[in-house]
Amino acid sequence: MHNTAYLIGVLALAILAVTALHGTITTDDHGIGYALLAVATTIGVHLAFGRRTILSVGIGTAVDVVLLNTL
Repeated sequence: MHNTAYLIGVLALAILAVTALHGTITTDDHGIGYALLAVATTIGVHLAFGRRTILSVGIGTAVDVVLLNTL
């Protein structure tokens, strides 16, 4: 039962990520590279800091925003 709840949570986050990144990827020439880097950062933070979802999503989002606005 616990594994099912975890999978539902992961699926919900995956759907959120795809929805959020779709606009970035389609409107910016470098968007897909930035999005992949942000996703990799999110996964790395998620695994490194004890699967804290809010922390990993927040840092991944911040990386994406900084890359899009500065580069």
